[in-house]
Amino acid sequence: MNKDKLIEELQEKVKELEKQKDSLEKENKELKKILTAFINPHTPSSKQFFKKRVPHASKKLGAPRGHKGATREIPEPHETRNHFLTQCPQCNDLLGKPFDIEERVEEEIPEPQPVKVTKHIIGFYKCKNCGVVTAETGLPKEGGFGKNILTHTTLMKYDDRLPARKVANTLNRSHLLTLTHSTVLNIVQRVVKSVQHAYEQLKIQVRTFFNIYIDETGIKVQGKQFWIWVFTTITMTFFVIRKSRHCTIVKEVLGENFKGVINCDGWETYKTYKDGNNNVLLQRCWAHATREVETVAKKCKDVKPLLKWFQDIYLMVCKARESGKPRHIREKLKEKCEKELRRWLDVTKSYKELQTVRTKIEKGFEHWFTCLLHPEVEPTNNRAERMLREEVVLRKIIGTLRNEKGTTANEVMMSLITTWKQQNKNPFLELRALL
Repeated sequence: MNKDKLIEELQEKVKELEKQKDSLEKENKELKKILTAFINPHTPSSKQFFKKRVPHASKKLGAPRGHKGATREIPEPHETRNHFLTQCPQCNDLLGKPFDIEERVEEEIPEPQPVKVTKHIIGFYKCKNCGVVTAETGLPKEGGFGKNILTHTTLMKYDDRLPARKVANTLNRSHLLTLTHSTVLNIVQRVVKSVQHAYEQLKIQVRTFFNIYIDETGIKVQGKQFWIWVFTTITMTFFVIRKSRHCTIVKEVLGENFKGVINCDGWETYKTYKDGNNNVLLQRCWAHATREVETVAKKCKDVKPLLKWFQDIYLMVCKARESGKPRHIREKLKEKCEKELRRWLDVTKSYKELQTVRTKIEKGFEHWFTCLLHPEVEPTNNRAERMLREEVVLRKIIGTLRNEKGTTANEVMMSLITTWKQQNKNPFLELRALL
């Protein structure tokens, strides 16, 4: 009896342990899902809380040999002040000529300058031929603030990424101008209204480019999930903020008749976009794919040789693209690269760890080598990701966009400022000219 009772007790303990095991496995799966939000190939470095830091070997401090210094050039002085003595300040003894002199150049900003207030008296006239005519003033269309105030305020909000409260503080400190938080926001809205036409023209101009880099990232609008879309070229950038992540946004910006190449990541929505002829040319991002294979290689040592192989294929693509060879030769190089990638896909069939990455690469196989036929197209989508960085930093500062007006202001001002910087133009002068 004691033996039977002992067996029953052991069986019950086994059942309890099995239940605990199932519970722990379930909990482990849920925790892994949560962890993937912080550890995955597409997680930006700012969110990689669990990233292992690799200690670097200590190196000699200072610039390496042959490094050109970055010391500022001394500007030409606007005035010269002499500091000489005729007699000793201690004993009043007469002093002759100085036996040595030292020259120092000082750069200084003026004292805070108060705002200049000007009254404008505008004449209205009746013309026999034209009706009522008005004297030209050069003033902004509405409001009592001048163009410089409007421009500085808007650039501090979007280029310098200052909250409205700090914009008001800065203007008060520099120009003794007293503004409220709401006045700063009203000024921004006034500026956005004045430059809206330039934003619409920018969208039309972006459509004319052959190669466009597109990416998107999340942002909150009134606490709800929206997406910042970036459409960038070598010289222009266009932002839109929409609730959707569907290809309808691509159609909205590029239109139905876009005939060019879209650089993108592996998001399926780009494959569903069609132009007027029902065709679409895509260039998938090799950097995204490499990161995904690299993530698997970190967890599984057997995959490391396959990572090196995949990186070598990417180098083949880069060299073939930059070769400067005629198109018919690049077509042969494209076939060579395709065969090599096919071999890689065949070998990776037996690796379960690479199944997800392999499927993504295989599904978009036709879009990995567009850059070989069109060398002006880059093999990665890094250009679009770089353009999104300013928006990401701004998102961290503001947390969420408050309303539709704020959303529109963000789209318009960030598009124009980013474009002017790409074109090496002065944002202050460009924005002031539009007011």
